[in-house]
Amino acid sequence: MKKVMRIFMMLAIVTFVATSCKTKQKVTEISGANVPATSTTVSPSVTAAPVTTAPVASEPEVTRNESFTLSEGDAASMQYKYHVVVGSFKNPTNAKGLQSTLLSEGNKALVVVNEASWYRVIIASFNGYNEAHAKINQIKDRFADAWVLVQK
Repeated sequence: MKKVMRIFMMLAIVTFVATSCKTKQKVTEISGANVPATSTTVSPSVTAAPVTTAPVASEPEVTRNESFTLSEGDAASMQYKYHVVVGSFKNPTNAKGLQSTLLSEGNKALVVVNEASWYRVIIASFNGYNEAHAKINQIKDRFADAWVLVQK
C-alpha cells in the first residue's frame, strides 16, 4: 500500500511540474500570415510614393540643461556654454579623483555641482555645440557615456 501511495505521489508531482511550465501567453492567429507572396504589379491608378526615413544615429545623443556652480577647477571655463561631462558622482571625493586623473593627463578638467547635489566632471568646455560633439566623438572609446551639459 505504501508503494502505491509513493507512486501516486510521484506521478502527482511530475504531473504538477510538467503542467506548471506551460506558457501563460495567449497566441493570436494573424489572418493572411501564411499566404504566399504574389507578384508586385501596381495598378496604373495607384502610384507608390517614395519612402524617406531620417538618418538613424548610431548612438543616442545626450544633452542636459541644468543649473550648476563651480566646485573645483578653473573659473574661466564657466564662461562657455557647452560642457562635455565624463563623470557624475554623488560623492565629491570620487569626482575630485577623476578630475585629478584628467588634470595629470593634460586636460582642463573641472568639477561642478548641480541643484540635486550631483558632482559633474567636465573634461572640456566650448562655445559651439559642434565642438562639444566632436570632443565626445574623440573620447568615446574611453568615456562611452560622455554627454553635453548646458547651463540653464
